Amino acid sequence: MPKADAAFIDVLRAKLGEVAIVTGRDADDQTIDAYGKPTAIDSVIVRPADVNEVSFTVKACADAGIAIVSQGGNTGLSKGTYLPEQQPSIILSLARLNQIESVDPERWTITAQAGVTIQAVQEAAAKVGRLFAPDWGARGSASVGGAVATDAGGNNVVRYGNMRDNVMGIEAVLADGSIWDGRRSLRKDSSGYDLKHLFIGSEGTLGVVTSAVLKLVPATPHATSTMAAITGLNALMPLLALAQKHGAGTLTAFELIPDVAMARVDELLGRGKPIDAGTEFSVLVKLASSEPVDDMIASFLSAGVEAGHIVDAIVAGTPDQEA
Repeated sequence: MPKADAAFIDVLRAKLGEVAIVTGRDADDQTIDAYGKPTAIDSVIVRPADVNEVSFTVKACADAGIAIVSQGGNTGLSKGTYLPEQQPSIILSLARLNQIESVDPERWTITAQAGVTIQAVQEAAAKVGRLFAPDWGARGSASVGGAVATDAGGNNVVRYGNMRDNVMGIEAVLADGSIWDGRRSLRKDSSGYDLKHLFIGSEGTLGVVTSAVLKLVPATPHATSTMAAITGLNALMPLLALAQKHGAGTLTAFELIPDVAMARVDELLGRGKPIDAGTEFSVLVKLASSEPVDDMIASFLSAGVEAGHIVDAIVAGTPDQEA
């Protein structure tokens, strides 16, 4: 795959500084994805420090015909950060845009730059007694920009929705280098097109997200999870209905987990299967609320067994098991 020529990189280096340019083996090492393999060889990574430097970089690339592939936390599983085969390109890393710009518990919002990790957002929200609800295993590496660009989901979608449902406004750099600031925190805004939704899930094709206003929700200090071995896929939807009924508005996660996936995790990590009832599938169910939910979990499991959908189950009894 062709890379941007040295003269062009020197232009970026002169404007952004030496720290913003990564090449050679160092660049390749920074493209290692969730599969443990680099997504590019002999690449050039440009690491702007703020939105104005992103703007300069994008405009320079547009003028020179250089393709851009944005890089977040390298946690995606769809190989969406591979470079084009035929066009000179750079990788645009947002890692240095790593500031939480504001936390507003009264407006229930947090504004974070694209390179901030999901875990950092969650921790900042927790400090003011709030919750940033989107959550998945790669929270410590996955970035706000990548999550917005891919409309990431995670474990809590059944209650809180995808990223799209948790973003109130964004700032983005368009293909010509212009900056669009749509960071509004209004809960009700009927003033025309909701342009942010064009960028959310667009995979960077319409612009580079540099900052986002994120929605916070009430904290749920009481959470209990159960993993239940089920009789088959036909039991899935009836169990979802039971979880919604017995959870009474507290159902936060409902995830189908094939036994083959648990076996693979056990093989790689040696942690053992949480449940081994000889069935092909299990469901992970999480209830969370401001009040204890243990009785609701017990009621759900009892109803599932009585209906003939659940073979066996285990309830998380410690914080480690819950995690």
